[in-house]
Amino acid sequence: MLIIENLSHGFADKTLYKNVNIKVNKGNKIGLVGVNGSGKTTLINILTGKIIADEGQVIWEGKYKVGYLDQHAEVDENLTIYDYLKSAFADLFEKEREYNEINARFATAQPEDYDELMARSTELFEYLDEHNYYSIDSTIKKVASGLGITDLGLDRKISTLSGGQRAKVILCKLLLEKPDLLILDEPTNHLDSAHIEWLITYLNDLKNGTFLIVSHDTHFLDAVCNTIWSVEYHNIVRYVGNYSVYLRLRGERERTIERQIDKQEEKISKLTDYIARNSARTATARQAQSRKKQLEKMEIIEKPEKPPVPNYKFRYTPISADVIIKAVNLSIGYYYPLLEKLEFIIRNGEKVRISGFNGIGKTTLLKTIIGEIPALSGNLKLHPFVKIGYFEQNLKWSNPERTPLQEMREDFPKLEDKELRGALAKAGLASKYQVRPLNTLSGGEQSKVKLAKFVLQSFNLIILDEPTNHLDTISKQALAKAINAFRGTVIFVSHEEDFTPLVEAREIDLSKNLIKKN
Repeated sequence: MLIIENLSHGFADKTLYKNVNIKVNKGNKIGLVGVNGSGKTTLINILTGKIIADEGQVIWEGKYKVGYLDQHAEVDENLTIYDYLKSAFADLFEKEREYNEINARFATAQPEDYDELMARSTELFEYLDEHNYYSIDSTIKKVASGLGITDLGLDRKISTLSGGQRAKVILCKLLLEKPDLLILDEPTNHLDSAHIEWLITYLNDLKNGTFLIVSHDTHFLDAVCNTIWSVEYHNIVRYVGNYSVYLRLRGERERTIERQIDKQEEKISKLTDYIARNSARTATARQAQSRKKQLEKMEIIEKPEKPPVPNYKFRYTPISADVIIKAVNLSIGYYYPLLEKLEFIIRNGEKVRISGFNGIGKTTLLKTIIGEIPALSGNLKLHPFVKIGYFEQNLKWSNPERTPLQEMREDFPKLEDKELRGALAKAGLASKYQVRPLNTLSGGEQSKVKLAKFVLQSFNLIILDEPTNHLDTISKQALAKAINAFRGTVIFVSHEEDFTPLVEAREIDLSKNLIKKN
């Protein structure tokens, strides 16, 4: 279906891929994994033609329809959700128009033209019937309901949607188009648990479907993939199986490579020592020269470049209080209530997860707590000495051309570069990425910059809205550890199955408007 041949690519002094050879076969359900910044999104951009590789080529073995989830795609903002989703069937509507035109021609056609018109009319009807044209409306509603879009209102204009809602609508249209190869970059970022489970079922029902998915949601990859592509050593290594199988095979492979490196280093040491001791002696100079040629011809096994291990530690501002937040008969929303009659108490030092189906108002509640939007009615009382740190899910920068180091200098002018670099390193950002423009970094690397800024400040209430959206597994584990260790109060929203169990928190389930223990 698709062959990647002798692919090499990089940016400035950063090599991403070196002589990659791999292919996609029909029916492959591929998860593309790797640490933040390893080049996963770059590979997708190469496959979709957004980037030309430095070397090598992408070969399509036939004519295939490729669908790519571009969450930043340009969309006609004046369309309703329903009209936008209908555009997924544009080719069928064109066939239906032709079908109606041909049928209208029967009234004035010459008898000798009847057979040709009838043949074409029958062909078009069978095509429309085979492609379920007459059930488009129910198909749209079925997929839209599965992703939680019908709750938004299908007659709602695209221009009124939030970024997350817009991304879901774009995903829905892509699924309705049913491309031969589906390329999805972080498709679960704006889905809650119920809708992720629906998407898992949908993808698993595509028996002969082919897709390539970039995701940090290991539960999702485990459930839908039969192949894992792992970015390693500037190459792509193919593992047959789901994510759990990949972890086991990857561990075995790394242990084998480590043994090979140790063995090679021992051999190099012996050769180097022999050359140093015997080059000057006439009797052994020839043997030393032979060892030198052997050393020069040796293909050195490259050690994997390991990114810094994140070590997040939230700074605490002491507060003498029992109750931090109290809500009584609280109604929240924008022009109309999303949630009404909320009643809850959050105490000092508690860790609380806000849950509920997508669109119910989780982010709205967080923004109401921080005072960004006012409560519609009721009472929301925060302790007067509470100091809030808010981590929002989007990656927006006032100047995306700045480097992470420049961004840190702007916010912390009194700190020396050594301290700023240290904070970035503790957030898991390697030194070479600290001096590159923010807009050239991956989503995960940008999230680490935000976390580096976050941990340099002191709070007693931390609010995190989907903080793991772009983070790799090791960063998620470090973040969970930091939340558990924080002496203050933490409120967070997350749908990720491999993150939420790591945090020792109780749950406020907005969909049930009750509080229950994890």
